[in-house]
Amino acid sequence: MAEYTLKNIPEEIYQRAQSAAERSLRSLNQEIIYRLRRSFDSEDTRLTALHAQWVMEAMESGPAKPLKATDMDAAFAKGISKAKSRKTGK
Repeated sequence: MAEYTLKNIPEEIYQRAQSAAERSLRSLNQEIIYRLRRSFDSEDTRLTALHAQWVMEAMESGPAKPLKATDMDAAFAKGISKAKSRKTGK
């Protein structure tokens, strides 16, 4: 198992983690690992829900049909345009 030393932890975060560890009867190290795992699990859950939503939208959009090269080019251009507008904030 890898070891890592955290530096420059804000006092408020340290105190909150220490208090949570005491309430949960865990060491500070165990509490930090527990919290990190929870944050990653939460992120995974959100992504899974988003992917499920995309699948449902695709299924509800109607029967599959062959994709034409012009449709693919138009979808790609639309995606690039959206990405550029997000980057510039327009």
